[in-house]
Amino acid sequence: MTSPPAPRTPVRMMLRGALLPGMIALPVLAGAFWAYAGEQAALSALAGALTVFVILVVGLLGITAVVLGPAATSMAGAGVVYLGQLILIVTVILALRGVDWLDGRAFALSAICQTLVVQVGQVVGYVRSRHEIAPGSLDGGAAS
Repeated sequence: MTSPPAPRTPVRMMLRGALLPGMIALPVLAGAFWAYAGEQAALSALAGALTVFVILVVGLLGITAVVLGPAATSMAGAGVVYLGQLILIVTVILALRGVDWLDGRAFALSAICQTLVVQVGQVVGYVRSRHEIAPGSLDGGAAS
């Protein structure tokens, strides 16, 4: 007796679409700010980009649990995950607000750039993934 196949979700492709560009953006952003404003700005840019990257990737892993649940609660669950990500990012910003070495402009700009890179990567991954519209439609109708 075989177990039923795991439900197909676009999260794996979304994760792949977010990880590669996000990891490439880390040294690119740090290097750009190093060239523009020096070592302190580079460290701040790296901190901002890394903070956003980690929080968004962990949130994307949280989306996995949401899409495996009932379809009726998927949008609400995704909203909760997104709100949690925003709360964590703001919490980190508030915690680092008084640190001496932090260049706020470099931190904020790199965090915004990294957010855009990761979000675009997620969208591209989602568009490239195969979506099951009707149960069994991707496996030739075996489930019907």
